[in-house]
Amino acid sequence: MDRLVCRRRQKPWLTTALVGSLLALSLPAVAGKAPTGLNSGVTVGGSTLLPIGAAFVAGEEIEIVESASPNATVDPATGEITLTAAAQQQINQAAIDVLQSLQISNPSLANTLTIPGEIALGSPSPVGASGVGEDEDSPVDEIAAAVAAAIANGESVSLTSTQGTLGITAPAVMVDPAGGPSTMGTSAVFVPPGGTPMVMPLQGSQAQIANAAGLLAAAFASGLAPNQVASFVEMALVGADYRALVPLFNAVGGLLLQPQPPSATINATQLEAAIQAYNRMLNDSDAETLVALAQNSDFVVLGQSLQQLRAAIDR
Repeated sequence: MDRLVCRRRQKPWLTTALVGSLLALSLPAVAGKAPTGLNSGVTVGGSTLLPIGAAFVAGEEIEIVESASPNATVDPATGEITLTAAAQQQINQAAIDVLQSLQISNPSLANTLTIPGEIALGSPSPVGASGVGEDEDSPVDEIAAAVAAAIANGESVSLTSTQGTLGITAPAVMVDPAGGPSTMGTSAVFVPPGGTPMVMPLQGSQAQIANAAGLLAAAFASGLAPNQVASFVEMALVGADYRALVPLFNAVGGLLLQPQPPSATINATQLEAAIQAYNRMLNDSDAETLVALAQNSDFVVLGQSLQQLRAAIDR
């Protein structure tokens, strides 16, 4: 997938010096390495990143954001991307098509993409915790880390806030009656005030469950319900570090916020951020994690959806 923007790097005494780099979801195979999933957009080789943002001074160099699409312009001061009217209409229609497909094939992912939300790891949270040694108003990242550590140690935890309670019992060994390998399992139970409990099974190794519990705790401490991050919990269960998943969740949350015409308007700047975050996951994950993610339907389909939206801009 072609990049949407590029950066022009200048020395103060130079007028032009172009720096090219490919931002791609469909990544080429790398010598000695192989794709981890057919048409998944995931390769062991990683990706070349092309960040965007406000122009900034780095030593003697000034980096200026420029458009890499004939249908897009970018404000060098803010990084905001504006599409032509035709391109905006094309991407809006593509978003409607993507959402309709996701609602059938990947409903949890569709839920994430239509509900805005942010997991603010560094922000204080009023959540009270039992079994994790954290006080109220602890930062979200500390609550999440404490929950992950408690589950990894075979303990149960409970979080409470005005939105309800989230309880995760200590993982226990699950024996396969068919004689297969044993795994660990538990459940996260979310109980809203006066509402119906929501049960989310968690299965895998104890480390994987602890990792997923960290993501659930971070989301809950940020005021999000577990169903809003369900597809990302599954990614955490296959081994993607929850702290690395948070930026991707924040970038794609609410991307398809308004699915019905004529109000559907996809924010190209948010799409660019989502593409970067997805590629960063590919670039920063080890080979074992990439293989697991390539077998995770939501992660693969998310990449395909971002590709489809990006392609619509230059259609």
